[in-house]
Order: sequence, then C-alpha cells, then structure tokens
Amino acid sequence: MRHIAPVRAARALSPFVLLVAAMAHAEGPPTREEYFRYVPLSYPRIVRQTEASVALSLYGDPNDPAYRDEAPRDGVDDTRLQVLQSLAVRFAPFMVKNTYTFPSDHKVFRDQPGGLLLNLDTWDLAKSGAVLMRSDSINFSSLGRPCPEDGAPEVTLRTESAGQDARDDCRLVGLLREFHPDHPTIPRLRQDAVDAERAPFTVMYFDFPGYDPKTWMAAYKGAVDGQPARRYLGTEKVYAHPFIHAVKGTQKAPPGYELLIQYWFFYPFNAGGNNHEGDWEHIAVAVSPRSAVGRTLTEAELRRILQGDWTADGADPLVMKRIEYFFHHNSMVFDFARPNAYLPREQWQAQLDARGEERPGEKKLLARVRRYVWADEAETVINTHPIGYIGADSKGLEQLLASPGPHARESHATYPVPGVFKNIGPAGSTEAVRQFFDHQEYLTHPDKPLPEEVVRYDLASRIDLVPDWERVYDLALVDRQVRREWSWLILPLRWGFPMARSPLSGLVAHSDMGNLSIVGPAFNEGWNRPAPSAGFDLYVPSELPWFFPLDVQDDFSNNLGFLNAPVALLITLPPLDFLYRVVGLPVRAVVENHQPVYTPQERLPRRRFTVEAGVGVQLLGDDFTGLLLNDRQLDEWYGQLTALDPAIAGNINDPDLVRPVVSTAVSVMLKVSFYLGDKFTSENTLFHSRSTLGLDVPLSDGMSVFQLRTKLDMWEYAGSLRYNFLRGGFQPYAKVGYGLTWYRLEDGSINGQGMANPNSYWVRRPGFFRNLWPNTLHLGAGVDVILVKDFIPGLHGVDGGLRVGYILSRHELGVKDLTGDNGLQGIVVEPVHVYRNTFELLGTLSF
Repeated sequence: MRHIAPVRAARALSPFVLLVAAMAHAEGPPTREEYFRYVPLSYPRIVRQTEASVALSLYGDPNDPAYRDEAPRDGVDDTRLQVLQSLAVRFAPFMVKNTYTFPSDHKVFRDQPGGLLLNLDTWDLAKSGAVLMRSDSINFSSLGRPCPEDGAPEVTLRTESAGQDARDDCRLVGLLREFHPDHPTIPRLRQDAVDAERAPFTVMYFDFPGYDPKTWMAAYKGAVDGQPARRYLGTEKVYAHPFIHAVKGTQKAPPGYELLIQYWFFYPFNAGGNNHEGDWEHIAVAVSPRSAVGRTLTEAELRRILQGDWTADGADPLVMKRIEYFFHHNSMVFDFARPNAYLPREQWQAQLDARGEERPGEKKLLARVRRYVWADEAETVINTHPIGYIGADSKGLEQLLASPGPHARESHATYPVPGVFKNIGPAGSTEAVRQFFDHQEYLTHPDKPLPEEVVRYDLASRIDLVPDWERVYDLALVDRQVRREWSWLILPLRWGFPMARSPLSGLVAHSDMGNLSIVGPAFNEGWNRPAPSAGFDLYVPSELPWFFPLDVQDDFSNNLGFLNAPVALLITLPPLDFLYRVVGLPVRAVVENHQPVYTPQERLPRRRFTVEAGVGVQLLGDDFTGLLLNDRQLDEWYGQLTALDPAIAGNINDPDLVRPVVSTAVSVMLKVSFYLGDKFTSENTLFHSRSTLGLDVPLSDGMSVFQLRTKLDMWEYAGSLRYNFLRGGFQPYAKVGYGLTWYRLEDGSINGQGMANPNSYWVRRPGFFRNLWPNTLHLGAGVDVILVKDFIPGLHGVDGGLRVGYILSRHELGVKDLTGDNGLQGIVVEPVHVYRNTFELLGTLSF
C-alpha cells in the first residue's frame, strides 16, 4: 500500500508490454544486485508529530510532576496510556479475511528461534553499476544486552561512518545516531554535496520467509483452509496510533480539533497485482462525543477525553465521527456526520433527501454508511467498531500469467464494504471483495460465535499503542529495552527483502512500481495525516449495479489463471456477451455473488449499455440477382422466358440483354451495445429489410419486355467490436465485426402474374446446430452523440441521442453455380461474394 507515481504512468502502457515485462523475470529468489536496480537511491523521510499533539500533550507532559513513564517505558505517561489504550480498544476494528492472512504481530519473527536479522547493505553510488561495499546485519533477538565494558564485540560489524567494530546493540545505537531525523551523521542526509571518490548508500531491511506468492503460501498457509500455519496462530495484533489534528476555522465554523486513532496492520507479504515482501496498511477513526459529530472539538472537550473524564458510554457517548479507509494510493471516507447517522431515521432521511444525489448510487452507499454505526437492526445500540475487509481479489493482467488455481488474493488493502472497486490497483486495475459480514447479526449477541473469516481486535492483548517517534527516540539511545521495542519505528528500514518479482517491476529503474518492500508506518505519507493526504487521493465512488461489468478484466476469476483469456473473450464477443449478460441474467442472479461496483466519479463511464432503434439504407449491388438462380424458381421463369422468345437462348451472351432490377433496401434496425471501459464497445445488431429484386429482358420483337420480380426478404444479425476515439457525449468511432446473414426471395411474379413457386428456399437461415458460423464480415465508422441527458424524471443517468454510421459488408451469396445445357452464365454470373453499403440512423437510449 503506497502512493506510486510511476505506476500511474504505467496505466498508459499497453497491457501486452506489462505482460512481456512480467514474463521476462528469472526464477528463484532475487539477488542483492537485482534489488539494487529497483530501489530508489534516496532515504525515505520520517513524518513528524502534529503541532496539536504537542500543544495538547497527547501522550502526557514530561514537565508535569505527576508524569510517569515506567510500565512500560514507551514515551507515554502511564495514566495517559490507560486512557488511550481504552479508546483504542473501544474503537478497534473487526477485520474480515479474504484468505488465511490477517493483521499480525511483527515481533513474532523477532522472538522465533534464530531471531530476526536487520540486514545492512552499503552500496557505493560513485561507481558505475551496483558496487556492494559491505553487508552487515543486526540480530534483533540479541538486542537489550549491554555493550561489553572491555569493548570486545561478539559480532564484528563495520559502521558506515566510523568504521568501528561493535556488537548488535552498540551497532543499533550507531544506526540511530547516523539516521537521526534532525541531526544525522551521514553526509548524504545532512548535506547536499557528495564526495567524488565514494558515495555510500545503505539499504536496511528485514528478510521474512519466502520470496514470491508460491513460497509465501508455503511458509504461511496452514493445512486447514482459511487458517495460517500453526506457528502463526494467536499472533493477531494491530498497532494503534492516536494523533490530534487541528482544523482551521471557516466562515461557517470556528477552529477546533479532531482526535484520530490510526490502526496499522502488518502483513509479512503482499501477493496481488503488485507482489512485495512485507506490508503495512491502516485505517483511521475520528473519535467524538455523539453530540459533536457535526463539528470539531474544543480544547476543553478534547482535554476531558484525554484525561479520562468523559464517560465513553455515558449520556453523550464517544462514537465514531468518521472512518478513513486506505487502499493502495486511495482513501475512502465513511462520514457519519453528513448526514448525521446517529439521528433518528426520519431526521436522517430528511437530511439525506435535502442533499440530493450527485453521483449514481450515492444514497445507497450512504444507507450502508448509516448501518455501520448501529449494532442492531432496531438501531438501539451504537456500534463503535470499524469493519475492515482485507482485500482483495486482484483482477489485473497478472492473472493471465498464472496457472489455474488460487492466485492474487492477498492484496492487503482495507476496504469498507464488499464490492468490485475500479481503478485502484496496480496500473489502475480492479480489485474485488467477495466476503460479507453482517455485524448486526453478531455484535449484540455475544454468545453467538463470529464467522471464521472475522478476526476481532477489541481486546487489549491484541492492540499495541504506538506513540510518535519523537517520544521514544531519545529514550532508545539510552535504554536498551526501549531500543529493542521501538527502533523499528525510527529507522528508515524496509519491511522485507527490498524487491520481489511482480508484473510491473522493471519498467522504470530505481522506482517503486509496487514490487518494493515498504518502509515503516512513521515513513508512510499517511502517518499523522487525515484523509485525503499527499499520498492518498480521495476515492469518491459511484455505486453501480453488479450485472454489467465495466471492463473485460472484471470477469476474471482468481482460480482460472491463463484460462481467463479464452473465458473473458467468449463472454465479451457478441452474441455470447448478449447471451451471458442478458439472456443468462436470471441464472446469474441465482448463482453469482452479487456485489455492487464502485468506480470513481471522474472515471464513471458515460454509458454502460445502450438500446438503439432506427433505419438503415442499404445499397445492394447487381450481383444480388444471382439469387434468381435458386433451383426452386429457376426452371419456372427460365422456361417461360425461352417459351416467349426461343431466340433468347442463342443471344444469351449479349451483355446488354439482361437488365438487373435491384432497389434500395430500407431496414429496420435494433441494437444492444455494452460498453467496456471508455473506449471499447461490443454491439449486437438485428435488422430486417424487404426490397425489390428482379430482371428485365427485352424480347426480340423489340416491343415486349420479360419482367421477373421478387421481394428480397433479408435478415441479419451482426456482432461488432467498436473503438471510440473520444470519451463523453460526442464519440467518433470505428468498428469491425461479423454476422449471420440469411434471406430468401418472396412473392415472385412473371409479367405481373404470380409464380407457381413464389418463394425460394431460405439461404443460410440459422437453426439449432446449423448455419451458426458467421458468413458476413463488415467494417464501419460513424458518430454517436448524446443530445439529452437525464431526460427521464427519477432515473439518473438515462441519456438520449443519435447515431449516424456507415457499414461496408461482404458475404457469400450462397447459391450454387448453375450447370447444364440451359446454363445462364451469360445472363447472370453468380459471384462468390457480394458487397453491401449501409447508411444507418438510429436513436439511442443510454444507461
């Protein structure tokens, strides 16, 4: 989870480029030299405590005579720690697992046999290529032991700056001084100029088990489905970090404060569209008295809360003002103040109606938001626990590189609701949350066990309170136990081997393309910052129905791997898309998991599907008269022709003898189109026309004309793939496609008298298991314009417009050559293919 600027640029790259880049990776664990090509050549910057947290002594005032920081020694006043810990428990999340992973205690790796090594690789950036100067390590299981008085080290290490030997704990003290946030001793941090001869750069990182999704699963997945390996059972842990945010005053509201608690979640790996070792995610809860959810807190109110003088479950209870969810570079806010979800339903509904609906599905989503704050359906018990969905199933192109089987389901973002979230993952891909937890069925029934996929963290033993790093830095220099417990918060280390092979990795050198291990919470751009912030854009989605996907990738299954390609192709190509999305809708409604689709407002598709009707004008070539050679009508009209003028047979090769009669065909056209993203559309078209087709043959008397007339009854189904050159309400487009064309001649007459066989046989009429292969190809272009928006009262997003287009079609005529003594090759020469030019004008109804 991080803000990755190069990944955004990668969205513009061809998907095929991304796939080729992914396939180029070698097998086996990555090497040091390999990771060096990816890591940014700069140190991350730690984020300071807020001025408000300092001014209001959030963690206690060390100058206060009553201040005590002893049990434990963590930079927090012991009395204040109890207050903050109780708040952290009151607002702790319930997490819904997507697979077997859940937020866990990172110290479990430190405490395992062999300990946890902090690796220190020092590179010389003054040399060409990757020149490794030295590799050191610190064993965190050895920390907390005093340095030997005689100075004899147990483990030989060399510091970057001084080059002195030290043991693990002494080396860690040296690191803390070298990377002091304000007064570092490393030249690269404290000055802009660098030496010409050498430019040392140190990469610090933990190395957890595994190096790719397969080996991570082997290391962490248990024998029981949905459970971790036995040694990780009972390691549930979240890290609660409170901070105070000062809110500036406006013309409508005075300045004030907000108390937020960030809950940080550690995972040993991330296996989604962007694979990397180690992961830190978080959410945040703004805490407020129920009476103050619509405004900021005063200093007096905030001090009462921090001093523990505000009864959490009293007449004016402490509640959630809002929840901030973070996933990848996005933040989604559940605001319980606007409209006020704690008001009686009638008053809340009045506020909801007064604000209107700016986005499709906005009111549905706000109804879900209200439901979060109530622990029971009767709305009598307030819920104070966020529900976090550990996401999610990645729907990116990396699915096409995997073999069938579970894949890309551990992208550890934290989502507020189940659903399909668009434009959030690597390169703007999609992630889907399929689990569902109805908290109202359980929170007011303590005897009812939670579902296996739900992990509760409202236990003091499962929460570690994390202060600002300023509170522990000086202590860590002098107290070895503090150093052991809190140096991970202060140092700019990476939580995992620096890189893992991932589909997007390698596109830009020394840039984070989602494949680098992450830095700790205090170096995260979300630390001490409410949403939205520089690293997390505000995700304000529209809620759309489940039944029509917005992109081909939305139909990917995380169990099919490369088989997603043919499956997605089949249900995207017309007419199979129509059968799947429309005809098969009742079946899908029963068997599929129905979750809404969320997409950002700025990425909201102008249309999801359209229904169109209109006319087409078809210009048919003379070659269509070849249909008159059909064996049901040929003998009759040819026999009468030669009976009227026997000389015709002798002049059969005269090119001026036969005059084809082919009238313009006017068709009734119906279309259903499905929009796949902003540019691509699949079209299903059915049209029907009846037009005159015949022959005029002047007889040898010079006065009479033999007239053969029929009606060409033509039907066609056409499936097209269309590319729209522009977004929005004016869309020039080009398209190609295929279809089934069938027809027959009807109402045949000779010189005004009906024929004995007025109708021919159908040519290529489709049926069950016959004539189903396309016999027509076409290409076309046109302009699709929306003229009227939201023109049906009460139905948001229904637009009306016009489409003007041109289509060139080519297909086999479908009548065999006539052979024999009375061959008419001189009268009508049957071509192998015929062409049609169609001009269409349709009215469109877009949804």
